[in-house]
Amino acid sequence: MSLLYYRVFNDIFDVIRRHSEVKKQRRDELLQQQQQQSGQQHPTVRSIRSERMERCKSCCKSVTTFIFSRVGLCLLVVAYAFGGGVVFQFLEGPHEGEVSQGVHRRLNITVERLFMTSEQSKVLHINNWTTMARQILEEYQLELVRQTKRGHQGERLDDDNKQWTFPGAILYAITVFTTIGYGHITCKTNYGKIMTMIYAIFGIPLMLLCLANIGSTMADAFRFIYCNVCCSYCNMIKKRRNLRALQSVELSHNATSSLPSSPTTRTLAVNNLPVVSSDNTEVKSSPSVVEFVDNFTIDYRKTTIPISVTLSLLSSYLILGAVLFSEWENWKLLDGAYFCFVTLATIGLGDLVPGKSITSTQVEGKLIICALYVLFGLSLMAMCFNLMQEEVRAKFRRLGNKLGIIDDPNFW
Repeated sequence: MSLLYYRVFNDIFDVIRRHSEVKKQRRDELLQQQQQQSGQQHPTVRSIRSERMERCKSCCKSVTTFIFSRVGLCLLVVAYAFGGGVVFQFLEGPHEGEVSQGVHRRLNITVERLFMTSEQSKVLHINNWTTMARQILEEYQLELVRQTKRGHQGERLDDDNKQWTFPGAILYAITVFTTIGYGHITCKTNYGKIMTMIYAIFGIPLMLLCLANIGSTMADAFRFIYCNVCCSYCNMIKKRRNLRALQSVELSHNATSSLPSSPTTRTLAVNNLPVVSSDNTEVKSSPSVVEFVDNFTIDYRKTTIPISVTLSLLSSYLILGAVLFSEWENWKLLDGAYFCFVTLATIGLGDLVPGKSITSTQVEGKLIICALYVLFGLSLMAMCFNLMQEEVRAKFRRLGNKLGIIDDPNFW
């Protein structure tokens, strides 16, 4: 749902940028007027202070403009994710250690109770010993369930496979401000919960604004690549067709050269296009016409990408992630595709998460790759949504022109 509103944030970004440009222009005009009025007067303390204030304001406005630019927004999102990872690891890491220590202390106590019970029994009858052991193990089971609700995932004290590592905290921060919310890792402390709410309040609008800008940029880049690489052969065919059409027109005018000269025939007689007449005689071509056809280019900004191409691109990215994660986690290919779809659609059920299994290895690397896959995938979704929206608008525009509903071809 978050991708449906990225256009609104794009409009807000454009308004902010235009407003900053207008204010900068007015400020420059005022500075020029002040310099003209001051003339050759000596600078005073007040003028020096005002000049310093103006420099400070211009510096702050330059920094603000860079932050709200496309590159600045991307760097700000990355820095926001890293900062969130540091904060959440600091808040939740010690609590995770305390829970793990409590579970292992309980495990040692259970083992000692089993040993003492076996040692104190005069006769080890199977029924009596089984009843006592079952009672002790059930108590340990209840305690383990309580600790699991507090966040314990079965990790060991001497094991690096913990939840609140730095990559795990970064992935948690990304799932918060992208509204995915896997739920496989959550804050258990009060400070962590409060920080999550504050972090989401500022992070979700920032992510939407970044998706709006990076989606439009990636859409322009994909149109350029599509027009100059994928459609290069089609453009060459169009140039040849245009050249043949101009040649046929020139041939028809040359055929009427025996008629009384007119301003049109005199103008066309100057150009000799390389055409073949009906009696297989060559006619020299006009350099101006050939140059016109050679310089014929298509504006990639006005090109619409077929919906089938964007859907194929999304499917390829989803299949790539499915193959990657299924190989890493020993999942089925369907489970990998299911995880990628749930992630890119920002559903985030959390039943399948890389590195969640106790037997998983290289958990930190998997979490980093998963975070990068999520960020780039959401940007790709924004780009494809932008391209499909323009394609649908173009189809409805052409349909309206055919039905006579829309007279203006530039409508919408």
